Parts: sequence; structure tokens; C-alpha cells
Amino acid sequence: MSLIAVLLIVPAAAYISRDYGFFTRDPTQIGNIPRYAGFLSSLGVMAWTVGAAVSLFTGAVLASRSRDVADLRFFLFFGGFTALLAWDDLFLIHENFMLGEKPLFLAYGAIALTGIILFREMFWGESRGFALAAAAAFLLSLSVDAGQRLVEAQIGDIRILIEDGAKFIGAVCWAIFLCRIGAASITRCIHA
Repeated sequence: MSLIAVLLIVPAAAYISRDYGFFTRDPTQIGNIPRYAGFLSSLGVMAWTVGAAVSLFTGAVLASRSRDVADLRFFLFFGGFTALLAWDDLFLIHENFMLGEKPLFLAYGAIALTGIILFREMFWGESRGFALAAAAAFLLSLSVDAGQRLVEAQIGDIRILIEDGAKFIGAVCWAIFLCRIGAASITRCIHA
């Protein structure tokens, strides 16, 4: 997969008439902006990635060692969904979605709600506080985004800090939740 990603740069660079560095260098370098620009967004992508990687790793361990299919399905479902959210955040998919961001956010909400319903027992363990904190933070971020003109008229530019800060806190809480229940599931699997 890594080799394919590198090789895809050749036709992509030719297609849009850009040099290879346009695809390989850091965006702050390409845009000639300070390296700390967008640091909270970058940390958020890292949080999403940690959550996805831990979930998919946990799923792989459970697939090889456990007969508990429910936990396996949970980690594969939410590992894949969290990876999708990481890609969206990294490549701004929701900002450029052809139907607008609202239908995409509704689809993400439907996926999340489906997972919560299907795997509700996983959310009632000792780490549920992190899942609830993540949900509250995401709802705050989405609410501020949905009413951004009204909110900005009331509180000014701090709206951006609240919206993006809440999303970041949500991603971190979600990653912690996945890490904690992943560790618990692997421990149960090993000691079973």
C-alpha cells in the first residue's frame, strides 16, 4: 500500500501539472506558512489515527485469539469509521463534498448511531465517561458550526476556537475510550 501511494504521485503530478514535492512535502512548507499553523488540526488527525489504529489492532488480535465475535465486530466497525473520520479531517472531505457538508455529517451521524445501537453494551463499561465526553464535544462543535453566523455575531472570532477546540477534545476523548476498551478486550482475550 505504501508503494502504491508513492507511485500514484506520478500520474497525479502529471494530471495537475505539479512537481512531485507538491504531493510529498508538508503543507506548511508548500504554502510557505509558519510550521505551527493548524497545529490543533494536526493533533486532532493524530488523535483520530491513534483511535483507528488501536481499534483495528485490537480487532486483529481478537480475530486471531478470541471467539468473541461481538468485540471483534465493534473494533472493526469503529476502527474503520474512525479511520474515515481521520481521512475526512486530514483531507477536508466534508468541506469539498459535492452535496455539501450537511448530508455527509448526517451520514456520519447515522453510521455512529448505528454503531452505538449495535454495540451498546460496549459503551456501558468503565470507560463510558470518555465516550460521553466525546459525544458532548462533537455535538458542541457541530452545533457551533451549524449556527456559526449567529454564534459569531454574539461572541466573535472565539467561535472558531470553541468549534475546533471541541472537535479536538472529542477526538482525544474518543481515542482514549477506544484505547481503554481495546486494552481491556485484549487483556480478557489473553487471560481467557
